[in-house]
Parts: sequence; structure tokens; C-alpha cells
Amino acid sequence: MILRYKPLKLKQLEILKCRAAMAEDEVNELGHLKLGWEGEGELDRLIDERIEGRDCVHLKDYRFSVSEAGGDSRKISMSSSEVQIDNILIAGDRVFTFEVKKFNFDLVYSDTVWTFTGGDKFKNLMQQVSRHNDAFRYLLRQSGHGADFEVYSCLVFINPKQTIYNLPYGKNILTYSGVEKFLDRIVRDNHYSYDRLLEFLKSRRLTKSMYDGKANVDLESLRGGVYCENCHVGLERVNRNRYDCFTCLESFDLLTVTRRLIDELKILNEDWKLDSSIIARYGGNQISSSYIRRQKQRGNIDY
Repeated sequence: MILRYKPLKLKQLEILKCRAAMAEDEVNELGHLKLGWEGEGELDRLIDERIEGRDCVHLKDYRFSVSEAGGDSRKISMSSSEVQIDNILIAGDRVFTFEVKKFNFDLVYSDTVWTFTGGDKFKNLMQQVSRHNDAFRYLLRQSGHGADFEVYSCLVFINPKQTIYNLPYGKNILTYSGVEKFLDRIVRDNHYSYDRLLEFLKSRRLTKSMYDGKANVDLESLRGGVYCENCHVGLERVNRNRYDCFTCLESFDLLTVTRRLIDELKILNEDWKLDSSIIARYGGNQISSSYIRRQKQRGNIDY
């Protein structure tokens, strides 16, 4: 099963929430990215449950460059040069794409600009779906398979507690209550091989988002300490070789915590030159630099 990887920006913001003062917009962005990550994972699960053991194709978090997709600006006029499609499903020899949204507020549908329930303007979410559909169809034509498929693109609201008012029928918009029924209807075995198409899509896939970058923070300004990699609260050292998280009830040995410190530093800025003293200071001096050097000499860690 192909895994979905957590976005770099989300990982950076989760780390910084523990170790630095964050501006309000950064806190809001963290919440937005976390909801999006959760929503994408929920749709992954629903799709994977239905295609298990079946001859279907499921691509997650597929990113490609618009410049590689083609230069027809009338069809692919984007404010950015990268397209990210949350899910691509080839089932029953048909292609479906899904744009997943997990919001914690209700919306009112409109053919032009959607609104919050209080009347304030939101945006037209179907415009993004349409642009991505056009870009992906052009990419398929580049592969030589464009004439073989009609791409059916869906907007999915995955939060079961959200309501979309005035939602018309037949607009390729799915709320949580309709997602499972829709998947049950479309998931069928493919009768043809898509190996060549998958090789082409793999060759055009961006392995790293062009918007990923280094965190705008100084290493010296970060708060030292060791934090749970799951819930990001401070760990308690219960003995010489073990840390416990009393929030998620997980335990971590000393080597695992040390590796996590190194991973965090590389996530924040892969160009930082690390040594045992820097890593120890980043960990709030709870792990000695001599222990870190010794583990490196043994080949247990690398930095």
C-alpha cells in the first residue's frame, strides 16, 4: 500500500509550536494544514478499504509541474506552477480525481462565490477542481492516453459534522454521507493494464514540492527539550534509558529520542551543520554530547 507523507510545512510548524513563539497566522496555518492532512488520510482509508484485493490504481498526493503539463494558458492558467491532486483512482477503466477538504465550519454553495452561513464571502472551491482537472487531462494527453479517458473530478467534504447548504445535485460535490456510496458505485476491477501510464505519471511526478523550504528561524532561538513525536508535548525521563509521554501513553528509549532530535533539526533546515554539542543543546541538555558522539561512532545515528 502506498503511503501518504506528511507535508514538510506541517512538520515544521508542529516542531516550532513546541520550540518557538508563533504568530497568529502561523497558528492558523498549522490548524489548516493539520485538518487537511487528517482529511486526506480519511479518504485514503475509505478508498483503500474498497480497492483491497481488486485490480484498481490509487495514487495519493500526486504533484506535477504545470510547465511540464503544457503551455495552453487558457486551459491551465494557474496562480502557481505546481498542481497537487489529493487522490487519483483508476477503477473500472475510468479515471477519478478527488480534492479533499476538511473544514470545521458550514458553507453555503453558489455557482459563483461560496459564502459562510453568516453571509461573508468564502471562495468558489469548484474553480480549483476545474483547474486541476484541465491540467491533469492535458498531462494525460502528453502520455498518449488523453483520448482514452474522461477525467471525473470530485470535490469531497470529509468532515461528517459539516453542512453544505444549497448543494445542487450532479455537481461532482460529495459530502461525508455520500462518499462511501459513491465509492461503492465506482470501484470495479480494471480490465486493461495501466503500467505504461503509471510509468509516465511516475516520470512527471514531483518528489518534492517546489514550495518546500527551510524554516525561517535561527537555531539559537529555539527552545531546548525533548518532545513526543506523536502529540508534541514534553517527554518525562523516567529512567536512564527511557522517556514517557503521559498524554499519548507512549514510551521512547534514549536512542529513539536522539534520532528524533536529529530528524527535527534536518526537517527545520537540512543545511544546518550539526555536531554533538548542537544536538545536545537542542535537546535541552537532557542527552549528553558524549552519548551522541558515542552513538555516531557506533553507526547508530548520522548527522
